[in-house]
Amino acid sequence: MKLKVVVCAMTFGFVLTSCSGGPYALNEEEALKAEAGARDFAERSGGKYISCSGQDSEKDGYVTCSVDADAGPKDIACAYKSRGCKSKN
Repeated sequence: MKLKVVVCAMTFGFVLTSCSGGPYALNEEEALKAEAGARDFAERSGGKYISCSGQDSEKDGYVTCSVDADAGPKDIACAYKSRGCKSKN
């Protein structure tokens, strides 16, 4: 019986954490850090910064930012807890 209660409690806790809320909204400091990374990425690529989403929809520490590169607009993933971006696949 105790095992059943523990398993049910663990399952319920997992469901709550998996389905909790929507995307993470960046605070001002985090948004500025992601934007700075995107600007650096764009400058190194010979392009221009366009924008960053300001929300981490996957809750993985990155937001989607857009830069205007040689081949046109490009989406990149930029960190907001540290500074840096990577190309999105």
